[in-house]
This record gives sequence, C-alpha cells and structure tokens, in this order.
Amino acid sequence: MSVEIISSSELNKFISMYDIHKQGGQQDESPFLQLLGWMEQKQMTETIMERTCRPGEVVIRENEPGDVFYVIRSGQAVVIKGDFQSPTVLGFRSIGDSIGEMALLENLPRSATVIALNTVSLWCLSREMFYQFLGENHPSFSLDLMNMLSSRIRKSDEERMRGYVREKEQVVVLETLSKQATHDPLTGLFNRRYLDQILYGEIAHALQNGSLVGILMADVDHFKHVNDRYGHKAGDLMLQALGDLMKKCVRSADIVCRYGGEEFVIVMPGASAPTVSKCAEEIRAKFEALCVVSEGHEIQATISLGAAIYPLHGSNVDEVFVRADRAMYQAKQEGRNRVVVFSAESDIEDVE
Repeated sequence: MSVEIISSSELNKFISMYDIHKQGGQQDESPFLQLLGWMEQKQMTETIMERTCRPGEVVIRENEPGDVFYVIRSGQAVVIKGDFQSPTVLGFRSIGDSIGEMALLENLPRSATVIALNTVSLWCLSREMFYQFLGENHPSFSLDLMNMLSSRIRKSDEERMRGYVREKEQVVVLETLSKQATHDPLTGLFNRRYLDQILYGEIAHALQNGSLVGILMADVDHFKHVNDRYGHKAGDLMLQALGDLMKKCVRSADIVCRYGGEEFVIVMPGASAPTVSKCAEEIRAKFEALCVVSEGHEIQATISLGAAIYPLHGSNVDEVFVRADRAMYQAKQEGRNRVVVFSAESDIEDVE
C-alpha cells in the first residue's frame, strides 16, 4: 500500500491549528475509549490488525471506500475537507477517538481526509468486529455512540457552513479585485487596461470570421472649461452621466470603455459604418440635450465623435484605432459637436 505524506509546511500549519485548538478547552469524552479497552482485551486472545502512521501521513482520503474504521491508540490527527493548501478543518482526533466510522456504518465513501499530526498508532476495526463489540457490551454504549456521532455531524456541518461562508467572502473579494482591475471607478465602465486586453481578440475574431469591428472614439468638448468654472465634482457628474447615456445607446454586444480623462472608446463587434454612425449620432444628440445639475448650476456640454471600421479603414488594431482617433479630432476641427467616420481626407493634424 502506497503511503502519501503531505509537505512539512502543510503539516506545520495543521499542528499550529491543533495547538490553538488545545488551548480552547478540553475535548469531549469519547465513548470509543470503551471500545479501545475492549480491543486491548481482545488482542490477548486474537490478532487485531494494527497500523502506524508517520507525521504528515494521510490516514484516509476523502471519497475512498470506507471498508474499515480506526481507533486511535496514541497520537493526534486532523480531519479536513478540500485540498491541503486551503482546507476546511472539521476537527481533531486523539487517543480513544475513531476515524472513518461513518463511512463504514453507512456503507458510503469517506466524507473527509484524515492526516496524522505526529506518530499515530491505530487499531483497525471491520464492520463485523464492531457489531461483535456491540453484542458483547452494555446497550448504553449504543446510546453514547449515537449522541457522539450526532454531535460530530453537527460540528462538521457547522464547520462546513463556516467554510462555505469564507469561500463566498473570498469569491466576493476576488470579484471586487477583478472589477477594480478592469473597470473605471468613477463611471463603472470598462477601463483602458480592459480595452487593451479585448481589442486584439475582437479584431482576431473578425479576421477569422470575415466580419467587421467598429471603433468609436468620443471626447467631451471644452471639458476643461467645465472643471475650471464649476469644479471637478461637476465634471465627475458629467462623465458619470455620459457613461450611463452611452450604455443605454449601444447594443448588448458593444463594449464601452473610459479611455482616460474625458475620452471614451466603444468597440462594436460586427457593426457596419451606418450602424456605428447611427449609434454615434444618438449619443451626440442625447448628450447635447443632457443637463447636469451641480450645486445649483445647470451644466450642459457637447461631444465630438470619430469612427473607423476594421478592416475597411485599417488592416490591424493600431491602424483602425489611430484612424478613429483622427476622425474624432477632425470632428473637433470642423466645429465640434458632430460625428465623423474616417475617410482618406481624415489624416490631419490633431487639435486641442
């Protein structure tokens, strides 16, 4: 039989948990002490199978067949669920405690993993020998045994529930961190980092399928004047309102990003030039009509938008992106508050 030993760092982690557990108070008396005494007497007249486990040795593995259970003669063990790196500890076992009795009595696979914390000496007990013990001993043992098993199941369930809550909390933390890494905190839109991650993938997918990708860039006109006149709080409110407006104007497959400052980018998979132009014009008109109220001031602004379509306006991401940007600056140069789709004449100098 192959022996599985956990790493010393994992073992030390469980030993530290056990030391804290010991300081928490005395363990309940185990009715299996009575069984242990009976087995010691039996050993005088017949051979009972013994097993010795080294520190860190896996005594039983979760989900393996439960054809025997063990009674601890000496040493301590930890009972866990899950992997060794992030386990849920269900409890600890020491002299007179049993290991794996539920699987044997219910004829089910092991429900947990047990690991020796130090050198552990065990006596192995088959189902037949256990029932022989029950037949030869006072019925009160059966009641004590049932009470102990019920208590053990309840404690395991409570620990599993605590583990479930911890796992849910970890998921929430990871989701929050993930969102912070890919979303703009002010508007809730995707950020530039996320745009860089997905844009090449969208272009590659379009190349493979022979489809189009629309790139729409937008910039709030004279945004610095809004901040200078009404304050940055007013500017933030305007950017948030624009982000909400954009999400309502685009299709469900489109990706709206805050590129930086007052600049926004919308990636529109499968969108033709007319589709992109229509979306851009809707955003322009609705933003022009939008009024943001800040500290008693009613503030309005306009927006300039430029668009380019892959592969009509470029053979790769960089070309299409640059041409959408140039179309946006053409819109600004021509008077702002307008939409421009890239054309050969769009290759002009940037304006402020």
